[in-house]
Amino acid sequence: MSSSREEILDAAAEVFMTLGAEAASIDDVARHLGATKGRIYHHFPSKGALLAEVCLRAADFVLQKVPPVVDPNATPINNLRTMVQTHIPEVLRTLPYHKVIIQSYVGVQQKSTTAQERALFAQIQLERKAYETLFRDVLQAGMEDGSFRVQNISVALQSLLLLINAPVFWYRPRDNAPETFVTELSVQLADMAVASLQ
Repeated sequence: MSSSREEILDAAAEVFMTLGAEAASIDDVARHLGATKGRIYHHFPSKGALLAEVCLRAADFVLQKVPPVVDPNATPINNLRTMVQTHIPEVLRTLPYHKVIIQSYVGVQQKSTTAQERALFAQIQLERKAYETLFRDVLQAGMEDGSFRVQNISVALQSLLLLINAPVFWYRPRDNAPETFVTELSVQLADMAVASLQ
């Protein structure tokens, strides 16, 4: 990705997070960026396409980090802990993107009208499904070997994903927060995730 495109996406994520994806405009993004609308339209043909790219990048961030830490030789419990403790710091590092995807994903998808926007949201669906499958496979393995209680796996999966994405709703970076906060939060949520499945 070009640095210009990345800069625009970062600015758009901040603006959509702050003003709301529905209310924010390309003008707002341009002002935040200190650029012209033309610079944005050079890379993104519409606000819908820009928003879709922000949502797609949110999915990309975790998909790049979490799959490599899954160890086929590790126990399901250890894999789940490692996955959660990788997921949470990455989500908090890229927080504006994840706030945008949570606040606007469904509504904007329903209003997408161009072929490009529909294609982008179809790609988001594919990446979301691939990410969910990573966790589903670990849950399934744990239920099969007795690490996790046998239960409705779809309910368990969606509840787990809500738990590990909960900081997106309430986390606010603070200058006086201890350096270990994110690590400790990740461990605590990993403990809660495992405990909820046993």
